[in-house]
Amino acid sequence: MSRLGRAGTSSSVVRNILVLTALIAVACARPGSAVTVFEEEGFTLGLGLRLQPRMELEREAGADGAEWRRDFLLRRARLSASGKIQGVGYKMEWKIDGTDQVAGSSQTALGSLPSAQLENGYLQYPLSKSVEVRAGLYDIPYSRDRLTSDSQQLAVDRGAVSNVPNALGLVDNGVGLHVIGKAAGGRAEYAVGLFDNRTIPTRLQDVPMLVGRLDLNFGSTKDIFMDAHFGEEKWYSLGVNGSFQGGIESDTSNANEGSYAAVGVDGMIDVPMGSSRFFARSEVNSISITSPVGGDAITTTTLMAGVGILMFEQRIQPMLRYDQVRRDEAV
Repeated sequence: MSRLGRAGTSSSVVRNILVLTALIAVACARPGSAVTVFEEEGFTLGLGLRLQPRMELEREAGADGAEWRRDFLLRRARLSASGKIQGVGYKMEWKIDGTDQVAGSSQTALGSLPSAQLENGYLQYPLSKSVEVRAGLYDIPYSRDRLTSDSQQLAVDRGAVSNVPNALGLVDNGVGLHVIGKAAGGRAEYAVGLFDNRTIPTRLQDVPMLVGRLDLNFGSTKDIFMDAHFGEEKWYSLGVNGSFQGGIESDTSNANEGSYAAVGVDGMIDVPMGSSRFFARSEVNSISITSPVGGDAITTTTLMAGVGILMFEQRIQPMLRYDQVRRDEAV
């Protein structure tokens, strides 16, 4: 139960977050894209580099009342290499997040500068024109909020709707393998596979985590995991995903009846509206945890809804986002 308590970001039954932010979008730039620097028969190499400087302005409660805090930092830095070798795709990406030299910052402590670590590292084998197998370290196919790469989070950062399952190891990066495929010209995309849960010691999880996702794209099939699009194309996307891991063992006894189960639905609409564009996305997740010693499951529900207008010749996108966490009344 304590794991669920840590995953929730508030002790109240319902937590509401309202975020308003503005984006200056440069339409000619495509974040996170790689540039091909070498290509010959049977081998290609593309390099990518991204740096995200930021100024944060937050109002914090203190002993003497609320006050504003300003901080300059490097929120994200990425270096990646990707391509194909003899028809097999590969990607290696390193990250250095939260570089900040100011004491008491939200990212690091004074003098604690982060070191580089592997964010993605995988091989992708084609089985047919529409089916591939991916193996290595990469994003688990669950939650639009997490599958939207931070390079595509053009308006706001991820919120509580995916932070709660992320704290339990159900989303974001995981080591495993899965089958991915497309049908109907990309109108339907699916993924199913097995992964380790990074928050549970290996000796306590003999059974891997089973994860599956289905995406239905009724408009454009390009860049379906992106916070803003440009031009005149239309996007109508709906996603359904689920996750289950059983046989989780207790760290203090021989009990092994623990389980994590999650199911979620998410969607995105992005369409032209005159000379502007209207964007909306939403996600809801239900997460249940059963203790290794048995008993009733504890269920947490997370909800997110966001809307934005890309205007002034698609240069500025004010964004409104709402997050809610409902914890089980038994907690």
